[in-house]
Amino acid sequence: MGLIFLKYISDSFEEMFARLQAGKGEYKGADPEDKDEYKAENVFFVPSEARWSYLVARAKLPTIIYRSSQRDCATCPMKARCCPNTAVRKIARSLHENARDVARQIATTPEYQRSRCERKKVEMLFAHLKSILKLNRLRLRGLSGAADEFTLAATVQNLRRMAKLLAHGPPIDRIGAPA
Repeated sequence: MGLIFLKYISDSFEEMFARLQAGKGEYKGADPEDKDEYKAENVFFVPSEARWSYLVARAKLPTIIYRSSQRDCATCPMKARCCPNTAVRKIARSLHENARDVARQIATTPEYQRSRCERKKVEMLFAHLKSILKLNRLRLRGLSGAADEFTLAATVQNLRRMAKLLAHGPPIDRIGAPA
């Protein structure tokens, strides 16, 4: 219901704004941003940041802008450090900031650190497949072709690892070995 009211008063305001801006007839020399001009015509004055066109243009933006009131800033003891050059504080916060806060909290847990190490091992194998074995795109068509190609690439990767391990031979037990 609030948006319907806002749309109604914004439409009335913009109609009056257009008449004042045109400056014809009785509105000649009128200031379109003067609140008294709207009071005289019994039209609600809508500030620029509350107008329907402003809200619609910013409806899909991924940020929310918080503004403090001048009264709050004037009495704040941290005013000199917080916003020394402006009358009020304006903070832009992403719509996804709550999710980021949760992610930051999770990142401090030991479980996350463990999963990160395990994930790094797997992702390194995929990076090796893509960069060294040139598996950045599949050449066979269909699901079974992709499965066959990936199985073949994983087999090649495992054979390479096995060859590196076997090339050095079995570990020598130095304890009790003849000198």
